[in-house]
Amino acid sequence: MKVLAIDTSTSSASAAVVSDGRLLGEITLNPTKAHSQIIMPVIEKLLAQLELTARDIDIFAATQGPGSFTGLRVGISTVKGLADAQDKPVIGVSTMEAMSHMFGFCNGYICTLIDARRNQVYFALYQYVDGNITTVMEPDVEDISILLSKLSCLNKQIIFTGDCVEKFVDLIKSNMGSNAVMPMRAYCVSTATSAAILAEKMYLKKEYKRIEPDYMIKAYVDQENK
Repeated sequence: MKVLAIDTSTSSASAAVVSDGRLLGEITLNPTKAHSQIIMPVIEKLLAQLELTARDIDIFAATQGPGSFTGLRVGISTVKGLADAQDKPVIGVSTMEAMSHMFGFCNGYICTLIDARRNQVYFALYQYVDGNITTVMEPDVEDISILLSKLSCLNKQIIFTGDCVEKFVDLIKSNMGSNAVMPMRAYCVSTATSAAILAEKMYLKKEYKRIEPDYMIKAYVDQENK
């Protein structure tokens, strides 16, 4: 079974193909161009390098948010078009869960952060035990200072990952102290491989619905009113 997943929910543009849990290939860029200009060329190049076509793909997937409103629309419309053309299933994967999955080998807490602007962040808190995920805090939006105050009360070591970790690194360290684990910048980039692996698992367990963007309406309304 081959899964093609794309991630355009953050500043990066990423496409990956996974087959039975094994990565066949991935291209991830931090482009200066808009996602609408870059994602299809990335997909086409990846498939060409793997000597595959869209007809060879069994499942199409994309991260469905939260994240960039424009990026989500571009990614979801792209993957829907590909899936519909081949009459194949299309699956939406939580951006937060996909980001946390990169650290699924850690028996600890993982906090995913995506910039929501004006010192707000989209966040979720997960814990992996022996590779199995538990959601400790459901995805939500919060002022970064308020969130860090809540997290510091847990008195747990937490891995922070996401596209705005670097932006808030000093604030995180000052609030969390030695309980803050800061990965290398390269590991804070959202990529499509995790989304593809999760989509494959969701398909096998029949735990998926038709893909729809998760804008986090509260955050959308708040931003539009400011």
